[in-house]
Amino acid sequence: MSAISQPLTADVRTDPVHPYDLLALVALQTLVTAAPLALLPFLGMQVAGMSDAPAFWTAMALAAPAVTTLTLTPAWARLAVWVSLPGLILWTGLLSALSCAMIASATHPLALVLARLVQGAAGGGVVLALAFREVGLDPARGYTRMQQAVSAGCLIGPLVGGLAFEHGRFTTLMLACGGLVLVASLGAAALCRGISLDAPEGSAGGRITGWPVLGAGLLGSAGAFAFVAFFPTWATAADPAMFTPGLIGLLHSSSWLVALLVLPFWARGIGALSPLTALALSLAGCALAFAAIPLGLGLVGIAVLRLLQGALFAGQSPALFAAAEAAGPNRVAAIAHVRASLTLGQLAGPFVAGLVLVPFGPAGAIWAAAGLSLAGAVWLVVAHHPIHRKNRSRAA
Repeated sequence: MSAISQPLTADVRTDPVHPYDLLALVALQTLVTAAPLALLPFLGMQVAGMSDAPAFWTAMALAAPAVTTLTLTPAWARLAVWVSLPGLILWTGLLSALSCAMIASATHPLALVLARLVQGAAGGGVVLALAFREVGLDPARGYTRMQQAVSAGCLIGPLVGGLAFEHGRFTTLMLACGGLVLVASLGAAALCRGISLDAPEGSAGGRITGWPVLGAGLLGSAGAFAFVAFFPTWATAADPAMFTPGLIGLLHSSSWLVALLVLPFWARGIGALSPLTALALSLAGCALAFAAIPLGLGLVGIAVLRLLQGALFAGQSPALFAAAEAAGPNRVAAIAHVRASLTLGQLAGPFVAGLVLVPFGPAGAIWAAAGLSLAGAVWLVVAHHPIHRKNRSRAA
């Protein structure tokens, strides 16, 4: 049986899972996702009121979390040896709450940049993935529950952020988010006291493994973020009267709602097929859905495609985490490297699509997003094809 189709056989937890563990983690993951996304769509507006150079400071604030996320990537394997899971959860909660408070009190763009650096240092994408994996019954279910909470945060954050900006209550919202994150992290840490991490000691724990999986994750993230960045550009160029900002926002939110609903089915599929197969299907499916957008299918067709994208993209993150875990000896290092690959994709995707935008227009940027996602699927399949693996082993 080839690696691309090998079912998931990772170890599972045999002791009972207390429902309050999962509930606390879901609440914390939803909050640490929603809080930054309450700011992100309106970051440029926030910066414009603070500085005469909004483009520069907005770019700095957008990129800031990636700096600390990537810097800390090699450290997580050792931190997981030195610090318990509850301690890591408190780390995430305290720094995430601090970031919210800094955003609430910011009066200069530099303060927003520093707040976003703290947000990246909180490491929620690594710590909470570990927590969900440890309290889940199996990798697929643990990671899909995490992704459901992420989807809920992506749906809630921009909505409450928009309302807060509209009514001049953004400072209050961010302070409330910080307080809720702090309470949720204290509760999650207390409930996870009896859970230990599988983090072997030694420098090998931080070694990067599973390059094809990480590369596919990077390309999938790049394609998704390129599409999100340039879909509004394409839509307003195609029909500015129909594709109003409100409709574009509704289509985006609807895709996250679908993702939230279909994730339990992805959990079953990842376990029944394999993480690699599920990841390849998600990447290829997203690529086809992206590529179909500029084909002039009308509002109903576009709406159907956006819902389909939400359903297909939903399985990408849990399949990626499960595949990376299977590819490396250290779960902590694998999750940290996945988070780094996703972060790099978020930076690279809009940049690549932006380069294509100039000569080929908005449709070209959308097709670039499709090409990135398709490249991830092709790379994954080729790298794990039996013939390629045999040639690679001979060369070694």
